Formats: sequence, structure tokens, C-alpha cells
Amino acid sequence: MCGRYSLFIPLEEVADKLGVGVVPNPDWQPLYNVAPSLHMPVITNEFPDVVQFFKWGLVPQWAKDPSFGMKMVNTRMESILEKPSFRNIFKYKRCVVLCSGYYEWQTLPEEVTAKGKKGKPIKQPWRFYNPSDDLILLAGLWDHWGHEGLKTFSIITCEANNDTRDIHNRMPVILSYKEAKQWLRKGTDIELLTNLLKQAPAGLLKSYKVSTYVNRAGNEGPEVIEPIAEVI
Repeated sequence: MCGRYSLFIPLEEVADKLGVGVVPNPDWQPLYNVAPSLHMPVITNEFPDVVQFFKWGLVPQWAKDPSFGMKMVNTRMESILEKPSFRNIFKYKRCVVLCSGYYEWQTLPEEVTAKGKKGKPIKQPWRFYNPSDDLILLAGLWDHWGHEGLKTFSIITCEANNDTRDIHNRMPVILSYKEAKQWLRKGTDIELLTNLLKQAPAGLLKSYKVSTYVNRAGNEGPEVIEPIAEVI
């Protein structure tokens, strides 16, 4: 899954890169450790020319209450293709999630995990990023819920590629700039949309170990992404 990510480049730079506007939000600031339930910048197919702020954790219209969103931080590509409950969301409510990089946790071998407290496995966090671009575009779904119009999103995941599967068996679906435009375009053919739900190209991402400081939601700042040499 993709349960944490970062976005620390100014939104003005994002707007310039993508040729879009930004809904003013004086409370938002760049973040190195984005956790579920935060309101983060996304671009939707409803308004593809502007960055908006939605809550991370998808709450579909058919959900009974907003707490459902904590179960839908990610949406598996397989669920979109197989479950009828996601068909309309996939067809009509797609978004692009803006990020600078994302984190995954690697379960360490038994000889290392034996040192963990109470015999629990030790998990080493890794950061994944694109060395050739400080902006990564993730495929997502969005929806609005209730009379108050709660707007939420989820990051779509697929099976990990060869570059990342040694760390985790899933990865977010990453779109190129061209693919992002297709993803957001109204009326895009379903077959084309489905073909966009794929693994990232080999060599696109690099990764390195980061401190377990990232484990705690609320720990924030550039130190979150600092590389470490040894497992701590």
C-alpha cells in the first residue's frame, strides 16, 4: 500500500509545471510526512485546470459514514476492475494526486526481526522518488459524501515492479504528464483508462532508507527524508 507520501515543492511551481491554477488555501504548507485524513492538493477530472484540496481517505457516496475513509486510503487496481461498486467512480470521478515522493516499509529478515520488541517484526521505511523530476503524479479516485459535501480521495495501487518489489509488493500507479491529461479528460475511453493502471516504467524511481522518524504521524520537516546508512 501507499500509506505515507510527501509534497514539499511550492504549489506555484506545480501550477507552472502543469499549466493550472490553484484554489487559495492559506492554511496549507508543504509537508514531508503526509498521513491519511489530511487535506492535500489534487486535480480532478471535474475541474482539470485547478488544484483543489481534498481529504485523504475515500468516502464514496454509498458509504454509511465518513469513518469509511480510513479503510480507503488506497484503492487496489484489481478492485476497480472487478467490483461493481467502483465502476462509476472510476468512470466519472478520477483525480491526480500530487507528490514529491512516497514511503514504503520493508519487513526485515528473521535474524534481524528477532531483535525487535516482543518478537514483533522490524520494518524499515524507504523513500521512493523520481531523480529527474521533483513532482510525481499519482492516479487516484475521488468522491463527495453527505449534505456537507465532504470531498475525499484515494491513491490507486498496483503490483510492484522489479525496482520496488523487494521493499513492498504494491506501489502507487504513477502517471506521466501526458497520461495525467488523459486520466483527467472527460470522455476518455474506458479501455484507455484501464491501460493507464499499470506499473511504473523500470528505472523511473530511486529509493533509499530513511529513519523510523517517519513512522509517527505528525513528525514533520526535512529530516523525514534524510537518508540513513544503517537500520535504526
